[in-house]
Amino acid sequence: MTGAFQKFLFACAACVFLAVAAFFPGPGHAQEAASDLPPALQQDAMEKLVSDLDPEQVEALTDLMTLLQQSAAAAGQDTPVAEGPGFVEQLRTAVGAFGAMVAGHFQSLPDLFTGIISSIGALFSGAVAGPIHILIGAIALILAAGFAAEFLVNRLTSTRRDTIQSKSPESLFETVKLVSTRAGLDLGGLLVFAIVALIVGRIAVFDPVTRSFALQAVFWIVFLPRLIAALLRFALAPNRSELRLVTADDPTARSLYHNFTILFAVVGVAFFLRNVMQAAGTDAGGSFRFFIGFAVNAWIIAVIWKARHGLTSIILGEEEDPTSGLERMAKFWPYFSMAFIAFNWLLVQFTASMGVDALTAGRSLAVIALVVFAPFLDTMVRGIVSHIVPPMQGEGPVAEAAHLQTRHSYVRIARVALLAFLILVVGRIYGLNLLSLGGDDGSAVARNSVIFLLILAAGYLAWEITNLWVAHQLAKDSPPAETQDDDAEMGGAGKSRLATILPLMRVVLQVTIITLTGLLALSQLGINITPLLAGAGVIGLAIGFGAQTLVQDVVSGVFFLMDDAFRLGEFIDTGGTQGSIEKISIRSLQLRGTKGAVHIVPYGQIPKLTNLSRDWVIMKLKFTVPFDTDVEKVRKLFKKIGQEIMEMEEFKDDLLAPFKGQGVADVDDVGIVVRGKFTTKPGKQFGVRKEIYKRVQKAFEENDIQFARKEVRVQLPENANLDDKQKEALTSAAAAAAASEENKPAAE
Repeated sequence: MTGAFQKFLFACAACVFLAVAAFFPGPGHAQEAASDLPPALQQDAMEKLVSDLDPEQVEALTDLMTLLQQSAAAAGQDTPVAEGPGFVEQLRTAVGAFGAMVAGHFQSLPDLFTGIISSIGALFSGAVAGPIHILIGAIALILAAGFAAEFLVNRLTSTRRDTIQSKSPESLFETVKLVSTRAGLDLGGLLVFAIVALIVGRIAVFDPVTRSFALQAVFWIVFLPRLIAALLRFALAPNRSELRLVTADDPTARSLYHNFTILFAVVGVAFFLRNVMQAAGTDAGGSFRFFIGFAVNAWIIAVIWKARHGLTSIILGEEEDPTSGLERMAKFWPYFSMAFIAFNWLLVQFTASMGVDALTAGRSLAVIALVVFAPFLDTMVRGIVSHIVPPMQGEGPVAEAAHLQTRHSYVRIARVALLAFLILVVGRIYGLNLLSLGGDDGSAVARNSVIFLLILAAGYLAWEITNLWVAHQLAKDSPPAETQDDDAEMGGAGKSRLATILPLMRVVLQVTIITLTGLLALSQLGINITPLLAGAGVIGLAIGFGAQTLVQDVVSGVFFLMDDAFRLGEFIDTGGTQGSIEKISIRSLQLRGTKGAVHIVPYGQIPKLTNLSRDWVIMKLKFTVPFDTDVEKVRKLFKKIGQEIMEMEEFKDDLLAPFKGQGVADVDDVGIVVRGKFTTKPGKQFGVRKEIYKRVQKAFEENDIQFARKEVRVQLPENANLDDKQKEALTSAAAAAAASEENKPAAE
């Protein structure tokens, strides 16, 4: 028998004995258990199984049986199970421990002062870092070497620094370039300072203890505050407002710069003093960290309170028209920062009172820095987005709205990414790897929660991408807004086919994204979505059978759109209802009539559709002239007027065919009706018509051509001798007879 097969049999035997122990826990049931075993595991089969094992496996199996019997015997006893304390009791205990810890820290405050004084005395007496004069000399030597190296680097880059000092940027890109260059020079000098100080300390100071404390003093008290000052100078530029990357006034920028620089100088001194106390054998643990942490957090809260209005301005940035959400966040963030800092300090102390050091002082400062400087990061994100967003395509209000929506979508996506980054970083600072929760080694609840959040994030990303694509296409395909005269009529050119369909497509895509995201998220939470799908199908069938008119409207609208029968902005006639299309929905059209009325026309109620704004428009104009007018002369005048209008900058791009005469169109009882026509782009015919009327009237006056008008002629005999009153009465009678003759057909 092979060794692998023997191991398999041994594992099977172990499983059998575990099952026996589970079903027959009492030792008095051994015989009953043996009799209830299947034939394959009766006495003979078990003896044969054991005989095939080597002595070591038999011994291990015997020990396992003994252990199982002891466990079964212990399980058979009526041992009461002790219940743990409830949640309220645990909370009460934790609060009591926290109160006791705080009281203990205040009670040990005199001892803390005594320990600090004794540690400083030990440092000066040479018991901590060697003789004090050697320590001071080592610190002075390290600082002198570091500052000399930094001064030399600054001298080598003085030309570049002078250029930055004298140059005033004209754009945001130049500002970022200058500030980044200055920060690089400052940080480069600090890096050289640190490297030279470290090298000199290791070479010139022989005593390792003295060298260690000298380097610690240089790092904590000198290097750390200068590093923070360089970073703050990069963002705030306290002395040069033109290089400031955030929207803050001079008092706010200088206050933040000086306060945080001094704060980190105090923090550096505190860390160095803690190391001295530890080396002197003084307790530098709980009480020291408690009061230093309290002072630092209180200082930060005071700084934020003083600069709260400036922080609001920083968050708002240079937005000319900030959204309501941005305004609320800008006003809320300083107060949220102060509350979070207080909560973070309480959390640190609360966990410390329970013996859990989940958040050290360094980690606490890192979390506070992320929260306090989040507005700077948000401003930076919006500044980067302003350079990433593509330029506006097209002209007019539609293009402007689409460009603004595109910018807002970019900002929202960047903020979501920034928020996710901050959450991950804060989680890592707290010792929680949020990315590993979704792995196979994590719990099912954590894994499902992470996948649930990822589904929501993917749905939101799809939503924003849809908005971006639609906004981009609308901006590209929408024509610019055109100014119309006050007397212009409707019937202008419409938008493109894509710009007409895109709003409907966006609604369909958004509904699809919401539905799929909701169903997938619910299924990830363990909710069975099959009944929801079945219910949606039943509701769809009910709507289909119960609202046949609605279905007819929707289907008719789909075919109208497929046929490209109309577009937004076009002037159409739907069989008695005329108007310009203002809005297209799934089931109806919204038309704006010539008198301003709004007509809602369902697609299913459109028997035929006449589009008056497609491709080109022919307008025919009629003029009535007296019977004795030279028609050929009128035709030549029309042709000349058409050529003049074709050369006008205002109309030459809109006229597709010039105005020209078409000869005699009709003869009535007044005179001869001559007609002219021209062809323009849709919506441009009204301005051209007005110009033609004006020029025709002027041309007729210059060429002594009169417009025909109705008149009554009374022919009298040559020998008629009438006075003025008789002539006037005769004229009135003739006019009355003409009027009655004109109204006679209408009356009939």
